[in-house]
Amino acid sequence: MALTHITRRLAASAAAGLVLATMIVLVDGAPAAAAPTLHVSKTTGLADGEQITVYGTGFTKNLQQIALGQCIKNPKGPTDCNLSGGSQFTNADANGKTPTLTLKMAKEFSGHKCAGGGCVIAAQILPSTASEDVVNANKASVPITFGTGSTKTPTPTATTSPAAGATTGSTSAAGDDNLPTTGPGLQWATILLIGAAFLLPGIGLIAVLPARRRRIAQLR
Repeated sequence: MALTHITRRLAASAAAGLVLATMIVLVDGAPAAAAPTLHVSKTTGLADGEQITVYGTGFTKNLQQIALGQCIKNPKGPTDCNLSGGSQFTNADANGKTPTLTLKMAKEFSGHKCAGGGCVIAAQILPSTASEDVVNANKASVPITFGTGSTKTPTPTATTSPAAGATTGSTSAAGDDNLPTTGPGLQWATILLIGAAFLLPGIGLIAVLPARRRRIAQLR
């Protein structure tokens, strides 16, 4: 009877140990939480000043103040990132996704040079805003490279200026008023015509008066 009891206890202990071991295996074998992913519109052959778009997925739900932008590898502070249009703060939504941002790339910023693939598009929250575990769980970066060609400068447009002494503008008939005149000119002829117009009625009246006087004398 005692042997049977001991056997049962051993069997129960073995079963419990097997269940515990199975649970440990299941826990250890569970996949870790997915790391954030950055979706970048272009990562190679970038030009200085070129604009790209980027958004992130897989962040902690509703995570606030995520710094996302162009930085050197393993940035330690704000000066390690492009602060002239190349970085922004954003938030994750209830699905852990950020809005799509437009960033302006730079070959050099804050004394850092991106030649040779020394820069990335990175995202993380500030270490002072959350625990180390949360900060590390919300880091992501994508390497970027710039093209080797130099920035193309616009070609100046040639303009033709008028030769010295040349004049511009359209010629109109009204411009004849400025031509030089000699002698009395048309002004005096106009004055004479106007004066004649006033004198002619008076001359006609003088010529008619004698005839009227003779007629009156005959009637008397």
